[in-house]
Amino acid sequence: MGEIGAMKSTVSAGVADNALLRISDLSLAYATPGGAFNEVVRGVDLTLRRGEVLGLVGESGCGKSTTALAAMGYRSPGVRVLGGQVWLGGTDLMSLPLAELRTIWGRKAAFVSQQANLALNPSLRIGQQIADPLRRHMGLRGAALLRRQIELLRRVEIPDPERAIRRYPFEFSGGQQQRIAIAVALSCEPELLILDEPTTGLDATTQAHISVLLGGLVREKGVSVIYVSHDLALLHSIADRIAVMYAGQIVEVGTARAVVTAALHPYTRALMLAAPSLERPGMVSGIPGRPPSSTVKDACAFADRCSQVRDACISADVPLTVSDGGHVVRCLQANERSAAASLLRPLSPAIAGEPVLAVRGLVCTHRNASAPTIRHIDLDLRRGETLGIVGESGSGKSTLLRAIAGLLPPTAGSIEFRGETLAATVSGRPRAQRGELQMVFQNPDSSLNPRHTVRAILSRPLRLFREGLGRSGETAEIERLLDAVQLPRLVLDRRPSELSGGQKQRIAIARAFAARPAVLLCDEITSALDVSVQASILELLGELAAQRGVATIFVSHDLAVVRMLASRTMVMRHGVVLESGPTAELFSAPRHDYTRTLLAAVHDLPRCEVPTQ
Repeated sequence: MGEIGAMKSTVSAGVADNALLRISDLSLAYATPGGAFNEVVRGVDLTLRRGEVLGLVGESGCGKSTTALAAMGYRSPGVRVLGGQVWLGGTDLMSLPLAELRTIWGRKAAFVSQQANLALNPSLRIGQQIADPLRRHMGLRGAALLRRQIELLRRVEIPDPERAIRRYPFEFSGGQQQRIAIAVALSCEPELLILDEPTTGLDATTQAHISVLLGGLVREKGVSVIYVSHDLALLHSIADRIAVMYAGQIVEVGTARAVVTAALHPYTRALMLAAPSLERPGMVSGIPGRPPSSTVKDACAFADRCSQVRDACISADVPLTVSDGGHVVRCLQANERSAAASLLRPLSPAIAGEPVLAVRGLVCTHRNASAPTIRHIDLDLRRGETLGIVGESGSGKSTLLRAIAGLLPPTAGSIEFRGETLAATVSGRPRAQRGELQMVFQNPDSSLNPRHTVRAILSRPLRLFREGLGRSGETAEIERLLDAVQLPRLVLDRRPSELSGGQKQRIAIARAFAARPAVLLCDEITSALDVSVQASILELLGELAAQRGVATIFVSHDLAVVRMLASRTMVMRHGVVLESGPTAELFSAPRHDYTRTLLAAVHDLPRCEVPTQ
C-alpha cells in the first residue's frame, strides 16, 4: 500500500473534494494463446475533477487506451481485471454486470474512438444513430427528439443539419464524421467523456475547431474528459493536467504546463525531443530501443532506454514521488537530472534523380458527385524525391493518391510511370508495375485482412513481387521488416484485431516496404503513430530515398512532419493546387492566405527547460 497511498496523496491532491472519477490500483492483463495472462496495466491511480481535461500520453502499447476504456467500466475482449477499482461518482464500475454498465454508457459516460468511420454504422442514417441513445436514455420522441438531433449537429458545426440527419456516414468527410461521433457521444450530456485520439488524421484547422468545441463543452457543461493522444503539443493546449504512461504504469503527472516545459522523467523529455516542430526544423530520431510488451516488476521499465540509468534503477521497483507543486514522477534521478540529448539532426538536402512519375491534367469525379473532386492536377516526381501534399479534409489529397495507385479511374488526364502511360485501374497494370507503385493507407483496419496473421500479411507481397527468396529467405526478410518498423517477433502469429492502432499501421508500412517499391504513396501513414515510432518511420523513409532512390508522395495533415521530410510541398484545397514549391521556402514565406491559415492553426511544443546539474 505504500506506493498506492503515495499516489493517492499526490495525483489526487487538491482534486478529491471535486472528483468525478477515481481509478485506484488498477491492474489489467490480456489473455495469451497459451492460456496465461500478460499484464499490460499495473497499479494505476488517477483522479479526475468535474470539468477537468486530463491528457493521457505515451507510446503505442503502453496501456493508454486500455486504461481509458476501463475508466468507464469497459473491458476489451480477452482482458482480465487483476485488481483495482474504478469509481464514477459513488459507483464502482468494475463491480457492475454488463447489463447495468449499459445503463451508464451513453448516459453518464461516453466514448469517442479514434476512427469515426468504424464507430458509425454505415447502413444507418446519422439522424437515427443520434436518436438511438436519446430514446433509450432520455425518452425523447417526436418533435423534441428532432429538435435535439438538429441542435447537436449544429453544435458540432455540421452544415445544414436539417438535411444532414437524413444522410449516411460515407456522405461526410473524415473530419465531419468525427464531429458526428462526438455529437452521438454528447447526445445525453454525459458527465464523463473518454476521447481516444479523436483528432488523429484530421487537418490542423479541423483539429482546432474540435478542440475549441470540446473546450466550450467543458466550460459550459462541466464535462470531465480523459483525452488519450500521442500529440503532446495538442494536450498542452487543451488539457489541465497530463499523465504520462510507459509499460502500463504512470511515470509522470502534473499540470500540462509543468509536464511540457519542465518534464521530470527522461521518457517524457525523450517524447518531446522526438516530436517534429515547425520552430525547430530538422530530422528527428526515435527513442533508442523498444518499450517492453508487458509491465516490469522490481526495476524501472525505462531503464534499458535511459541515458541516466543507475544500478538502483534496475535493482528494485521505482515508486512515485512528489516534486514541487504536486508534480509526480516515477524516477530515482528526477532531482539530479541533466539535459536530455537532442534527437534533432540537420535536414539532408534532397538529391533528386531521373523522373519516375508524371501526372498531367488529372481530373477525378466520384460517382454521383456534382463536381470533380480534383481538377487539372499536374505534378512531377523524381527518383529519391519526397513530395509533401497538405490541405484540409476533403481537399482531394487522398483522391489524387488513389488515382495514381489505380484504385480510382480518372475522368481526364494521364499518369506516366518511367515514361509509360499507366492503365487507369490497377487490374490493368502488369505485376511488376503493381509492385513498384505501393500505397500505404491512413486506416490500417480497412487495408489489413482481419483473418490473416501478421506472418501471412507480410509473406504475400514477398511471394508476389520477390520470387526466389525461399522459405528461409522469406523468414529472414519478414524479421528484417519487423525490425525496420520496431515490432517484436511475437506479433507474427497475431491477427490485426490483437494489435494496437499504431502496431497495425506499422504492419501496413512493412507490407509496402516488402515489395521494394520505386514509388511509395503515403496517405497519413504516421497519424496513428506515437512520436518515437513516427520518427523511426520517417528516418526509414529517408533511408529508402537515399539508399534505394525511392520516390515518395507524402500526404499529411501534420505540417511539422511535412516540413521535416519533404523537399517540395503542394498545398491543395477544393481539388486544386493553390501553392507549391520548395518546402523550406513555402513554410517560411507562404504566398497564399490559405497556406498562412494552415500554418497558424498548428500546435507547437514550447521549449522544454531542463537545468543541468
